Amino acid sequence: MDFNYHDLLKDLPSLAELTRIAQTAGLTLKDLINTRSQAYKHVKPDLNALNEAEVYQLIIANPRILTRPLLTDGRKLLLGFDADQYQSYIGKG
Repeated sequence: MDFNYHDLLKDLPSLAELTRIAQTAGLTLKDLINTRSQAYKHVKPDLNALNEAEVYQLIIANPRILTRPLLTDGRKLLLGFDADQYQSYIGKG
């Protein structure tokens, strides 16, 4: 399987790209936030009060707040790491 590695902590995708990635799974940017992360707990943002642009600014300021890794083929999105889920997905091809 061919893939492109992108280090989200060093080079964040644009707002449009992150939105497109989220939409592959019917999600919003808010859904990409890892609310169990130390970064989230440190900042304690009120996600319900933020619009998508504000969520993106939060991500830019705190990239570790994103759920990682993100794996997508442009049609499906896997959030976080689950070995069984990855094996099933990679083994599908």
